Amino acid sequence: MQIEGRNPVYELLNSKNPVSVIYMQNDVALTDKIKQIVSLAKTKGIRLKKIGRHKLDKLSRTKNHQGVIARVKREFLSLNEILDKLDDEGTTPFLVMISEVLYQQNLGAIIRTAECAGCNGVIIPKKTLVNEEAARASMGAVEHVQIIKENLFNAIKILQKRGTPVVGLEAEGQRTLYETDLTGPITIVIGGEHSGIGRSLQAKCDLVLKIPLFGKINSLNMSNATAIALFEKVRQEIAQPKKQEELELSR
Repeated sequence: MQIEGRNPVYELLNSKNPVSVIYMQNDVALTDKIKQIVSLAKTKGIRLKKIGRHKLDKLSRTKNHQGVIARVKREFLSLNEILDKLDDEGTTPFLVMISEVLYQQNLGAIIRTAECAGCNGVIIPKKTLVNEEAARASMGAVEHVQIIKENLFNAIKILQKRGTPVVGLEAEGQRTLYETDLTGPITIVIGGEHSGIGRSLQAKCDLVLKIPLFGKINSLNMSNATAIALFEKVRQEIAQPKKQEELELSR
């Protein structure tokens, strides 16, 4: 897989993912970010190959390489492996599951949001690709969030068996996410751009919630909906200690 662009390549070099080679435009402007990439590549002993702009353009799949392309071999861990790792660390599972994604930009945006919200992983169907466009849209977040490829029905079964509730997000949810306690372990399921979460998958969720909408359009972009849901969970987690503190002060 290729990672293209200065910030995505920089984040790649700051991750543990194995980089085989970095291609850099031979006359690229020596910005601070380019200097940092060169320095990290040398420190890690990664081959840095300078080539002409025309060759780099031909290598590029996003057509927005910003003078640098890295090649990386990405490995996907299973859901059980991720949950075992979280158990060992004493970390509460906070995951996102995407039932379907048609546009790689949306996938990249969701991965970026998941990383910013502190999610432990993003679960996608086995057939879903994570390509250069998604990596570029994630602005490097794809290097810091575990991508988990699983059969979604099997993933829900695993999560529920191991004590992590699965909450779907749909326009026709049972109640709003603002009326629901999202603290503690949770997996939030996001539907596809056009079809949402299928009825059979909804039936397997512990709860199906909705984001209240007040305009004439009856749906949000899936990456926007993800951001709202994940950061409502974050807000509740932050507010919880404050509530406990207020309770103790009132005694």
